[in-house]
Amino acid sequence: MATLKDIKRKIGAVKQTQKLTKAMNMVAASKLRSTQGRTESLRAYAEEHHRLMDTIGDKCRSVDHPLLQTNESSKKIEILAFASDRGLCGSFNTNLFHLLDNKILSLRQEGYEVSLFLVGRKLKEYYQRRNVEISHAMTGVMSSFDYLLAKEISEILTREFLKGDFKEVWLLTTRFHSVARQVPSLSPFLPLVHEITERGLNYHQTTSTGYGYLIEPDPPTLFGRLIPRSLAIMIFQAMLESATSENAARMQAMDNASKNCKEITQNLTLVYNKLRQAAVTTELLDIVNGSEALAAA
Repeated sequence: MATLKDIKRKIGAVKQTQKLTKAMNMVAASKLRSTQGRTESLRAYAEEHHRLMDTIGDKCRSVDHPLLQTNESSKKIEILAFASDRGLCGSFNTNLFHLLDNKILSLRQEGYEVSLFLVGRKLKEYYQRRNVEISHAMTGVMSSFDYLLAKEISEILTREFLKGDFKEVWLLTTRFHSVARQVPSLSPFLPLVHEITERGLNYHQTTSTGYGYLIEPDPPTLFGRLIPRSLAIMIFQAMLESATSENAARMQAMDNASKNCKEITQNLTLVYNKLRQAAVTTELLDIVNGSEALAAA
């Protein structure tokens, strides 16, 4: 049975843990405010860029660009996945692992080979222990990244796709909806456009606004120049979404941990008070019994 000293030591340890979780909660909240603002701003920019692409695509009746075509000769699928470099963020990474495992299993059942482009230490540590090919792995970049990194990743994937190494490339990230809701999302990345409708190019099923753009040079040339930028924007948005979701998940996890520490402290304090009261009662009984023994003598 634990002594009063042991319980008091446990209470002190739990209180120190609670201070740590509160501090981590505040840090995550501060980072969340910063990344959430960047994410929402980029969403508006990306949406407008997609409208521009769709409008220009409508003017291209026939576009023959290698990034718009599937490599039918290849049987390998590349998946670009983003996760965190650090833990203590609840089920953020676990949900990604579950979705990616199911996708890998599904593709293998269809007869495809799968390779992974991993960004995040947790992803690398998880899939290093599994029978999955890892083509690239970047760690320590999710805490501080910029558009240039997204452009670099886009260029690597584009170069390998044009060489015919992959039939398709998929993009896995976690979409930020709110502090309490972050949803893993798997979407096609390459080829960029999957079909040409009677109106023209259907860019990921976006809706054309009908803006009267004055296009120079001709629409096919401009569209070809905008494709690499679109790919880099998609990756940069995926990185921001992942970082924002990670901070939100960590803030929520640390808040839950702080509440659990408070509850444990209250329970331990109750046990401590009961044991102390029992010890005091025992001492009083010993005094009374001793007094009565002396009186009887």
